[in-house]
Amino acid sequence: MNKYFLTVKGLLCGLLFFVSLQNVFSQTATVQYDPEYYHLIDRYEIKMKDFGKIYSNIKPYGRQDIANFVENFDSTYTGTLSEADKYQLSYLALDNWQYMSDTTIADVKKPFLKYFYRSKIDFVNVDEKDFEVHINPVLYLSTGDDNLNTSRPLVNQRGAVMYGSIANKVGFYFQASDNMERLPFYVQQYSDTHNGTIPGQQWYKDNGGGKYEYFNAQGYVNFMLVDKYIQAEFGRGKNFIGNGYRSLFLSTHANDYTYLKLNTRVWHLEYTNIFAQMNASNVAVAPGYPLPKKYSAMHHLGWNVTKNFNIGVFEQVIFSRADSTGNGSFDLSYLNPLIFYRSIEHGLGDVDNVQLGFDAKWNIWNRVQLYTQIMIDDMSVANFGKGFYGNKFAYQFGAKYIDAFGLPNLDLQGEMNVIDPYTYSHKNEKGITNGQLYGNQAHYYQELAHPNGANLYELIGIVRYRPHFLPKLSAVVKGIWREQGMNTYDENGNPLVNYGSNIFLDYNTAPGSPDSYGNSLLQGEKVSTLYIDAILTYSPFHNIFVDLRGTFRKVSSDDNASYNQDENYIGAAVRWNIGNRHYDF
Repeated sequence: MNKYFLTVKGLLCGLLFFVSLQNVFSQTATVQYDPEYYHLIDRYEIKMKDFGKIYSNIKPYGRQDIANFVENFDSTYTGTLSEADKYQLSYLALDNWQYMSDTTIADVKKPFLKYFYRSKIDFVNVDEKDFEVHINPVLYLSTGDDNLNTSRPLVNQRGAVMYGSIANKVGFYFQASDNMERLPFYVQQYSDTHNGTIPGQQWYKDNGGGKYEYFNAQGYVNFMLVDKYIQAEFGRGKNFIGNGYRSLFLSTHANDYTYLKLNTRVWHLEYTNIFAQMNASNVAVAPGYPLPKKYSAMHHLGWNVTKNFNIGVFEQVIFSRADSTGNGSFDLSYLNPLIFYRSIEHGLGDVDNVQLGFDAKWNIWNRVQLYTQIMIDDMSVANFGKGFYGNKFAYQFGAKYIDAFGLPNLDLQGEMNVIDPYTYSHKNEKGITNGQLYGNQAHYYQELAHPNGANLYELIGIVRYRPHFLPKLSAVVKGIWREQGMNTYDENGNPLVNYGSNIFLDYNTAPGSPDSYGNSLLQGEKVSTLYIDAILTYSPFHNIFVDLRGTFRKVSSDDNASYNQDENYIGAAVRWNIGNRHYDF
C-alpha cells in the first residue's frame, strides 16, 4: 500500500481518536471567502476600533465567530449607525442566525410546503439538539458582450451547498456545482498559458464554441482537539492569509487542494498550521495518469498586541520527495508544528523552497485601517545592492478608509504590491528529468499568491458605496494599474531570456546563473495593464443578487507591440448563495 496513504491515514485516525477523548466545544462551518462579504466584517472592526475576538489574518472565518463578532459590536458600539449599516449588520446576523443569541430573527410563520424555508434563508434546514444542517441552492447565471470574443461570455453554474454540525462537536461543509463558462478573451489567454486550466478551477471539457464545462466540489470536517483552544479541520478547499485585496503569502487564486489545518487560540495569540497536498506544475501528463504530487507546510502566528494593533509572522516550505515517475511522499520532518522550517530544510539538504513573512494591521480613529505584508523568498546579505537574483522580496502596503470624508457608507481602499524578479519560483530538483517543478509557489499550474507571478509592481484602488436611502443597492468600483517586466520568447513560445516574471521557470535559467547579478525590478519587456471593473448590485431577497457589470482592460507595451490589447466587457448576472467571480489580473 502507498506509503503516503498509510502516513495520512495514521495521522487522521490518531486525530479522531484524540478528539474522542476531549471535552469538545461547539463547532461550526465557515463562510467561504468572498472579498465583499468579508469587507463588511472589516468595516465594523474598524468602526469599533476593536478586533472583537476576530483574528482576521486567516480566512475563512467560522460562522460562530462572525455571530459573536456581530453581537459584540452591537453591545459595545456607541456611535450613530446609518440605515445602510443597520441593514448590513442585520444581514450578517441573519446569515449566521443559528449562532446568534436571538435565533428568532430567522423565524417563518408558514414554511413553504411545510418542509421548505422553515427559516428565512434556508431552503431546507434541521435544527435539533444534537444535529443541525442547512441546505441551499447555488446558482450563478451571467451573460454579456466582449469586444474581443466572437461569442458572448457566459456563466451557467448550478449546485448546492450544505453545512451544519453534529452534537456541537463536529462541523461540516460541502458544496458541489456543475459549471459551464465561456471566458472573457484575456482569461482564455491565461488558460492557454497555464496548461488549459481555468483560474481557481481545474481542467475543463471543451464543448466547442469556446464553452468550457467542469465540475467543482469542496468540503471539510472540523472539530476541537482541545476544548476552546485547538481546532482541527480536514478537507479540500482554499485558504487566504492577510488583510489586503491581494495576499503575498497565500491567496484563493489557485484550484482547491487537500489540507489539514490546526488553529490554536490562547491569550491574545492565534497560531495556524496548514499542511497541504498539491500538484506539481509545468509538465504535461498523459490521460489516465495521476498528476505528480507536491506538498506544503505553513504556519502563521498572529498576536493582538492591543485591541486595535496586530502583528504576525509567517513561514512556509514547499517540497516533494518525488522521483522521476512522480511518485513520492510527505516528509514527516515538516509535521512538527513548532519549529523553524528553514532549519529543517537546511538539514535535509537545501532542496526545498522556504518563505518567511511578516504582517501587521492597525485600526485607528474608528475610520482607518493600515496593513502590510512583507515576504522573503530568499536572501543573501553578502549580495545586497548587487542585483543578485537570489535576493527575492515581496511587499504590500495598504489602507482602508470607511465613511470617507464624512459620507456614510463610502469606503475606500488603496493598496500597493511590489514583487521582485524570480520570487515564488524555484529550481528543478536533481534527478528530475521531465521538467517538473516541485518547489515553486504554485498548484495545478496556477499561482498560489499573486495571480500575475513576479517582477511587478501594482496599485489597487477600490471604492465601495451603499446609499442609506436604498440599502439593498451597492456599488463597487475597482481600478488596478500594474507594470511588469516580462520574459522574452521565440516564435514557438519558448523562453529566450528568463527575466523573472514566470514562476513556472527554473530560476537557475536566469542570465548568468548561478551568479546572476545586475537584476532589477521590471527588467525585461515592460508591459503595463490598466484594469477597471464596476459592479452595481441589488439584493431583493437574502443572498439573491442581481448584478450589472462593466469591465475595461488595456494592456500596452513599448517594447513588444504583440501585448497591446484593449478589451471591454459589459454584462449582467443573477446570483444565489454565491459571491461574484473576479478575474482581476
